[in-house]
Amino acid sequence: NNILLRCYTQNIDSLERQAGLPEEKIVAAHGNFDGAHVVQSRFSEEREIQVDIAELKRALDRGEEGWQALRKEKGGLVKPNIVFFGEPLPDRFVELHLRDLANCDLLIVLGTSLAVAPFNSLVGQAPATAPRLLVNRDSAGICDELTNGFRFHLTEEGQNWRDVWHQGDCDSGCRALAAALGWAEDLEAVIRSRVNFAASRGLPAAL
Repeated sequence: NNILLRCYTQNIDSLERQAGLPEEKIVAAHGNFDGAHVVQSRFSEEREIQVDIAELKRALDRGEEGWQALRKEKGGLVKPNIVFFGEPLPDRFVELHLRDLANCDLLIVLGTSLAVAPFNSLVGQAPATAPRLLVNRDSAGICDELTNGFRFHLTEEGQNWRDVWHQGDCDSGCRALAAALGWAEDLEAVIRSRVNFAASRGLPAAL
């Protein structure tokens, strides 16, 4: 319904793209397998050299001979655009997250432990007037554990004015939200279209 500002994700498997989200709507905070690049020295000031992910896959399919040949051709090891532990988050995350969260009027958090920083800090950066919904099997990111975290567990008057926890899996939570908004049929139509699209190409469907 064209009201999504941005989808921030920790997934590296590009499920959001498979589900039909436009690339410009997604911030893959830990990178993904949509592309690859030549690994450079951390002190290098040269522009990062991008490599088509299909080219990397073909090289890897040939084993050591393939990736060594690609390394020689590109002038360095080639890795997917995913973030390893200790590496900085992508420039897109750095450039967009403060502005996006400042403009957020509803924050929906789906299926996460909110245990990994700095991604988990996004919860506390939404304006104090923005409602926040957690759809998760387990409680996560509460204010006792996370700065400016969720307050849905607080029961005294005035302690929680905006936070809600829908306890359950993401599929049932999203269907319940769509039904409450009168979008149930629209959601099911989108799901059917993605399943049919994937099946026509022999791909697994992201539901």
